[in-house]
Amino acid sequence: MQQPYSIFITPRFVSGRGSISFFASLGKKRIGIIRGGKSYNNALQETIENLAEKSGAQICYLAQIRNEPYIEDIFSCMDEVRAFEPDMILAVGGGSVLDTAKAIHLFYENPHMKFEDALIPFTLPKLGHKAIHVSVPTTSGTGSEATSVAVFIDPETQTKQLLLDNHLIPHYAILDADLTDSLPDSIRIATAMDALTHAIEASTAKNASIMTQAMALEAALDILEHLTESLSGCTDRALQAFAREKIHIASAMAGTAITNSCTGLAHSYDHPGPAFGKSHGSVCGLMLPYTMALCGPHPNYAILAKRLGYAGNEKELSQSLANHLLYLRKELSLENSFAEMGIPEKAYFKRVPEWACRSIAAMATQMSPASMDTEKGHALYDACYFGKTPVL
Repeated sequence: MQQPYSIFITPRFVSGRGSISFFASLGKKRIGIIRGGKSYNNALQETIENLAEKSGAQICYLAQIRNEPYIEDIFSCMDEVRAFEPDMILAVGGGSVLDTAKAIHLFYENPHMKFEDALIPFTLPKLGHKAIHVSVPTTSGTGSEATSVAVFIDPETQTKQLLLDNHLIPHYAILDADLTDSLPDSIRIATAMDALTHAIEASTAKNASIMTQAMALEAALDILEHLTESLSGCTDRALQAFAREKIHIASAMAGTAITNSCTGLAHSYDHPGPAFGKSHGSVCGLMLPYTMALCGPHPNYAILAKRLGYAGNEKELSQSLANHLLYLRKELSLENSFAEMGIPEKAYFKRVPEWACRSIAAMATQMSPASMDTEKGHALYDACYFGKTPVL
């Protein structure tokens, strides 16, 4: 029997420029750090080490994740994790880092658990007996600091494997926009497209509550209104700093929204990403307008379009939003088709039947307002490859 209520689940958010210092106030003495590549620069390392030293904590660098997360990234450092016995897992980096830290925390506290067993959704044990998990995103896109999902690539099949449970949500999420200021525009844009996809898809998911929809729509609007101002071309430094913080917060809001509802078709049909080495955010962002055509018209598309200044009925407004996204991508010099992205046509369409079939059973497909079958999946992949104008 379906309950007449919903519980809105979030980590404890800590926000504000300079809020990285919060982790040192938690009184933990053995801090195991999972870090990223370029985003974990010398200045950030020095800041964290100084904060830890002042709090009397010992730190140990347990793993450095430089790529899309693979299953092997979890277990390659587990000997070091168990030897150090951290009382805090501190994850600092992009989505790959944050996802890997969730899994490391899980298997650190449950050393006898097999990866295959962890793939059963919503069956994972509560975490926090040995360590708390503090997540610090250095990009504004995945929202992993707020989500119940950790995504990994199987190296043999190049397909995604998901760990899914609310117990994976970090105990604390520190949203310090100072850590995003050194990002190149290319990463800033790609991750923002991922967050925008989260927000728009969460707003239309069948299981989205009114509260979830409200958060998702606000996150989408903040990204649409402030992305351009957050880029290096903005000469007003105060406005640029404000825009970057708005998008950093919006990314976490979008992550919270998908945790409390679901993603949609752009996520369940995003197989070209791992298959051809394209980033998750770039693939989802490209597919979003085309997947909207299968879901719309939709009242939440219309709400966003109205707030962006468009007029018309629900169908016209929904179409305006899809057109707006295509134009925005062009304005940002992003591809609007997989052909433009350089994915080889023959290799792509050879995989389409497999992708179209596999995607139907995905939770994100089931929670989408679209009713999908293999024929529609083929048509979606065709539209995304050739850039056929989506019609809602």
